[in-house]
Amino acid sequence: MSEEKQDTQNPPADGKPAPQGPDPVQNELVELRGKAAKADEYLELARRSKADFLNYQDRVRRDKSDWSRQTLEAFIRELLPALDGMALAKFEDPKLVEAIRVVEKEFLRVLAKADVVPIETAGKAFDPAFHEAVAVDPGGTLLEEIRRGWRIGDRVLRPAAVRIVKPTEAPAP
Repeated sequence: MSEEKQDTQNPPADGKPAPQGPDPVQNELVELRGKAAKADEYLELARRSKADFLNYQDRVRRDKSDWSRQTLEAFIRELLPALDGMALAKFEDPKLVEAIRVVEKEFLRVLAKADVVPIETAGKAFDPAFHEAVAVDPGGTLLEEIRRGWRIGDRVLRPAAVRIVKPTEAPAP
């Protein structure tokens, strides 16, 4: 008789049956736990991939918005000298002057639709965020606008070139 047969035929002294190879239920349980762990791993990977993709979409949206804004700003900066020229144009023929003013108004209307507006200077205090001092006279606030400034929304496209009045210093007592 072989050694295997003897072990299966003769139970151990403690009364418990001798193990007879791997338990099929235990094997299935181990296999199911392994598959569940793998499924959890794939689920976590899918969640991370989804979060990465959503972040990518947000970044692309922001980049597209930034590129559009930068392109618009660059285009408008190229147009500003032509608009400045219209404002400075002086002709003897009143019909020609009127035609240029109509074109200038249309430019201003289209720019306003894009939230591009001139920077106010009349009666305003000098603000280096919006104004560029190109000449200084003794005195205190803005004296004269030399070149119109522009902003788009809250961003300055080009500061207004102004002549300012330098505050007079009070004599020391």
